[in-house]
Amino acid sequence: MFIVLNTSENQISGKAPFLNANPIVYIFVVLAVVFFLYQFIGGVIQYLAVGIDFSSTTGKLAATRIIITFSQFAFILAPAIFFSLLQGDKIKDTFRLKPPKPSVFVLSVIGIFTVQPFIQLYMYFQNKIIFSLPFANEFLKSMKELFDSLEASTLRLVTAYSVSEFLVIVLVIAITPAICEEFLFRGFVLSNFEKKSKEAAAIFFSGLLFAMFHFHPFNLIPLTLLGIFLSFIAYHSGSILTAIVCHFINNFISALAVFLYGKDEFISKDIPADEVSQVVTMGIVSLVLFALVVFAILKLSATRKVNRLQIIE
Repeated sequence: MFIVLNTSENQISGKAPFLNANPIVYIFVVLAVVFFLYQFIGGVIQYLAVGIDFSSTTGKLAATRIIITFSQFAFILAPAIFFSLLQGDKIKDTFRLKPPKPSVFVLSVIGIFTVQPFIQLYMYFQNKIIFSLPFANEFLKSMKELFDSLEASTLRLVTAYSVSEFLVIVLVIAITPAICEEFLFRGFVLSNFEKKSKEAAAIFFSGLLFAMFHFHPFNLIPLTLLGIFLSFIAYHSGSILTAIVCHFINNFISALAVFLYGKDEFISKDIPADEVSQVVTMGIVSLVLFALVVFAILKLSATRKVNRLQIIE
């Protein structure tokens, strides 16, 4: 059994039954519980409320959006807080509930904007390369068709035909995930990794699990990059608010793309030959600017550490 309790302390306080649980194992157990609650219990609630075809009527669409929002708060945010309390952790510390360092916050927002063209460019070339491979081509295509069909079935869910409907969609796919997923991954998961791992490992693995949790193999690398960056800025800004705001911006950009163009990407799947060099240049500039932002954040953090040590001495 992975849980070893400190009996005397537990009997005295009557709290924190998982105080001495292995943090790494605890992460995977909690993520499995959250995945089951959100995907299966949330899915059952949605099916009972609207059936299989949630897009057949306006009423069903509205109900589905409400259920998705409720499910994220009930089955992602609430368990993150609940299982953290079962460890006896201080909520304020675990979830970094304090104002962010202003300079890191501003750089983080700049970073999430600057990285967008590179991610779009990466996805364009990734799909071009993958689906031109001679081996396992049929298998890959069948997988892509499956995920495309799933995305197509939910496109109606995130498509708005008025500003008021767009604001509702922003609540569902930008604000709510930004809060709930950040509390889970940049709060509960990152904090538990920090108990057993060094800074870099905690940031990397919390970002990787964030990507894997979305269960989309074709988006794994971009989601991993995003997840690592969100963990990175939460750690160096000292506040989960930084990650929430940047997560919101990332999702809002997708929501805006669907609202304006009917799709969630700005770079077309078929770039005209005379525009390829321009798009590639834009992607490279995006990556360079993003790297500079990351370097600047690291530099600021290093300077603060040195200043703190000097004050202590």
